[in-house]
Amino acid sequence: MDFKATFSNTNTISKISTIILFMALIRCISEPFRLQYYSDTILSFAEIKLFLYGALIAATGLLIITVLSYFRKNNFIIATSIITIAGLFLLKIIYVRT
Repeated sequence: MDFKATFSNTNTISKISTIILFMALIRCISEPFRLQYYSDTILSFAEIKLFLYGALIAATGLLIITVLSYFRKNNFIIATSIITIAGLFLLKIIYVRT
């Protein structure tokens, strides 16, 4: 498999980035369930708020990516994916500090 040819194709990169964002969305949605399984008490809104914000960011990014895919704007899909993932990291950094 030629990686140079694979990663020079924007269509392939946009599909991979869409799958990565779907996995991030699934993780943001499922993490409160995992935390509840290991917790002795019921989780409060404050404890799961970070995951809800992350899911909102990932879902918004996926909505934009879906609309852009209808118009075959692969470069914009890649840029949106990068911005969305950066937003998720920024959210994590902000909430870890508080």
